Amino acid sequence: MSAYQRRKGAAGEREWVAVLRDRGIPVVGRQLGQARDGGGDVCAAPFLYEVKRYNKIAVRKWLDQAARSVIQFKPGVSVPVVAMREDGRSEWMVLLRAEDFFNLTLRGKP
Repeated sequence: MSAYQRRKGAAGEREWVAVLRDRGIPVVGRQLGQARDGGGDVCAAPFLYEVKRYNKIAVRKWLDQAARSVIQFKPGVSVPVVAMREDGRSEWMVLLRAEDFFNLTLRGKP
């Protein structure tokens, strides 16, 4: 990994810590040395976040599609979520926008 990639990753982790703290979520902070030790990037119990910053994220188009569909759906359906599973894996994953995640976990706090 180049020095640029390490700086970009560290900046992304600091940015995510700031987002969490701005919402009033207690954060342990960046897990320094995590790349060497194989741990997650940011701990805010009960969650351990692996923070990724990319120029282009392939799943973005799926989430955008879900968001467009929510607008056209019936009242009471307001949270776009992508459910996905890789071929050959049994574990399902879900993807949602950070703002929707905060609204769900903080019970609607602005």
